[in-house]
Amino acid sequence: MKYAPSQFSRFLKSPQGPLRAGLIFGADEGLVRERAKLLLTAIAEDPSDPFRVCDMEISALADDLARLADEAAAISMMGGRRAIRITGATDRHSKIFKAFLEELPGDGFVIITAGELSAKGSLRKLFEGHDAAFALACYSDSAETRDSLIDAIVTKAGYQLDHEARSYLTDNLGNDRMVSRQELDKLVLYKGNDDSPISLDDVAAMIGDSAARAFDEAGSAALNGQFPALIKALNKAYDEGDNPVGLLRLVARRLQRLHLVAAIANNGGSMDAGFKSLKPPAFSREANEMRRLLNRWSAGRLIEAIRIINEAEQQCKSTGMPAEAICTRAMMRLAGAARQAA
Repeated sequence: MKYAPSQFSRFLKSPQGPLRAGLIFGADEGLVRERAKLLLTAIAEDPSDPFRVCDMEISALADDLARLADEAAAISMMGGRRAIRITGATDRHSKIFKAFLEELPGDGFVIITAGELSAKGSLRKLFEGHDAAFALACYSDSAETRDSLIDAIVTKAGYQLDHEARSYLTDNLGNDRMVSRQELDKLVLYKGNDDSPISLDDVAAMIGDSAARAFDEAGSAALNGQFPALIKALNKAYDEGDNPVGLLRLVARRLQRLHLVAAIANNGGSMDAGFKSLKPPAFSREANEMRRLLNRWSAGRLIEAIRIINEAEQQCKSTGMPAEAICTRAMMRLAGAARQAA
């Protein structure tokens, strides 16, 4: 079955019934891990219980198809339903799960996590088409889902946000759910016993630099034509698990903000008027960086840069090529354009 997030939420409340396996996949690794943990808790109650939870790498099953059936049929020494969590699945492993779904031994629940999967891929089609399994896609956070996450963490903790603070968070948290949660948890910890509404200054103090880190390091290097700094920043971002699509979207938003200021200045307004039109407003550090970049990038060049980034994001989703390679190539094209502009 193909599950929507709302169906998944309902299943978590009552995980009994004929379902025996769930495939959670997508480009947002943080959201994949978060939902897999929620499912694991719903099935086994305590994710750290070694009697009810079995963690396995997909490589452990490649040469032993019967092992998954054995784990699913095993009975917990302390009672309760067991959960088998498997990471790193791809279409190449479809036969492993097909064999399990054909037999459905025992009553253990199998939780599989994977990265981006094609809608026509064998693994996704297997889980979407089976009555005893479901597939749930995890897409990068949008402004709407980020707003819901803010409520789930900050508002639930008893804090209120003023309008500017919420607007800044919605636009700057990024697209990876796990990173966004960490940033919001850090903001709640920062407020402590202060029950005053969270202000834009509070958010900027704790989240501003961290949320824009990928742009500050990789995006800034690209837009300034600094090739060595760009390669170093991209390698660091990939090593730390940053999502290439998230990085592309972050750079695209900054390019759009630059273009808005440039367009207003080109149409008879002043650059200051352009900065005043930005929502959320640009803090001093971002504003200074934007002024330097606008000396190099015209409105026309910014439109072409946005096209390059949007095209790269689409390729990440549709071509099957490594997202890191597509992202790197797009950022290098921006750096080359910046050199030419200089």
